[in-house]
Amino acid sequence: MWRTRGFRLWVLAIVMTLLPLAPSAFSESMVSFGFTTYGVPDCPAFDFQTTLFSAPIMTYLLGWHLFAVPLAFAFWLVTRGGRASRVTGRVAACYVLLMALVNPALVAYDVVTAGSGCWRLWEPLAVWNLGVSACDVTAATLVLWAVRPAGSRPHARLRRTAGVFGVCCLLLAAPVADRGADDRYTGLDVAMRVYAQDPGTDGSSETERLFAAISAYERAAEDEGGLSEEDDCGTWTVLHQSYGDTPPRDRERAFLCTARDVAGYAPRLVTLPDRELLAFGRALCGVAGRPSTEPRVRTLLDQAGAYDWSWSLMNALVFLCPDAVAPKWPDLVLSEAEGRKEEDDYLARMTAHCSDPARRLRAVRQATTALSVGEGGGYLVEGDTYGSGVGGPRRLDRAFDRVIDWLTTTAVSVGTAVENSPICLTVKALNQAPRSRLKGWDTVTETGISSVDGRIELLWEGDGSLPNLAVAGSGRYRVRVYVRGQEKALAYASEGPVEEHLVLVFPGSSGKTLFLRG
Repeated sequence: MWRTRGFRLWVLAIVMTLLPLAPSAFSESMVSFGFTTYGVPDCPAFDFQTTLFSAPIMTYLLGWHLFAVPLAFAFWLVTRGGRASRVTGRVAACYVLLMALVNPALVAYDVVTAGSGCWRLWEPLAVWNLGVSACDVTAATLVLWAVRPAGSRPHARLRRTAGVFGVCCLLLAAPVADRGADDRYTGLDVAMRVYAQDPGTDGSSETERLFAAISAYERAAEDEGGLSEEDDCGTWTVLHQSYGDTPPRDRERAFLCTARDVAGYAPRLVTLPDRELLAFGRALCGVAGRPSTEPRVRTLLDQAGAYDWSWSLMNALVFLCPDAVAPKWPDLVLSEAEGRKEEDDYLARMTAHCSDPARRLRAVRQATTALSVGEGGGYLVEGDTYGSGVGGPRRLDRAFDRVIDWLTTTAVSVGTAVENSPICLTVKALNQAPRSRLKGWDTVTETGISSVDGRIELLWEGDGSLPNLAVAGSGRYRVRVYVRGQEKALAYASEGPVEEHLVLVFPGSSGKTLFLRG
């Protein structure tokens, strides 16, 4: 049998199947490639391949790919080319063809659906993958020739071969065929959708109008001092000028600056040229605020590299479409003065929920307010307000959850249970140590700090001022902190602050930390 034509075809098929393993015989490891994915669009087929081929089951599936043809050949030898061997050979050929067509189909899917930018991801491996696919296609073709029945008609053989190829192609083309309408919203494709005036005309005239509109827009922008490369973005990226304080002629420039400043939230916007970035921004404006689970919204966010609508992304879009942003992010359309008034009004409403919990305790200076703590919560009682650096760290012998985070000789950091929310805070500066009234409080702690410059101030992320708590000038003081309502504040949402703090500061020489209750 080894002299027959079928035997020689089987041997050639095995050689072509194992040929891609040849590079490993001349190096210590298989061929490897390195590349970067920075600045490329979202490529779903590449992500699918990375996820799928990293699964353990695919390791076995791809491993059997190398043995399918040799095993089918062994079965052919045992059965001496019977009907069962022919069926096995066709199945093995179909399996090899399927594996061979996977990579070309994935590359084609990305290039067709996501644009030519995805070729940058596939290019380092393209020659290798296409070479392996060519070997496998050749091997599958040889197997089909080897198992054809003697005396079969050429047309019948051609139909069988075409049928196998057709089935494999249909299986791999199914995701592409199910795409439906083109929903790309990136780069020049988006720009053409935005600027095109007459969709019914042919593409060449539409493109001409597009670039004419863009050129006219850029000339007008240069005349108005709008979008030249020399423009400084610091007004919006450093000084954070708001939409309400930005003149209409500068708002597109403001969008370009802020959109390129949100790299951590929409990294793919950073690399787009000005005109494409403007067009992409307008496309985002068309769905701004809609649920990110909607297919079209999800496509746009993925193209931008954004997980969801973020404050930073909307802070950029507001310069293009304030009407779309305002319903869900009303603060973004305010001027600085309007925003400050809004914050003051909010603070006044929250403060109305707070009262002095130690009304009978007379103080030299005192204040009661709703303190808006930021991310992570907490505030600082600081005795070195001008940053002389004379203070040093102190060891906290006993952990005390949600009260003292850390200590130095000049500062104490007080933790809060809530974050990004207001708490009721009362501060009192006293001439002498008050009685330790513990009733009604969940936790009470006391420690010592030094005032370097005759001031002890309470610092937090928000704006506002509280009185100087160092009534005796520079020197050593005691700080007593009362806390209650933390568990209640975490248990449910309330219209006003629930967590309550009372901070007493008075002269004292001891530096010892005491936990009086809790």
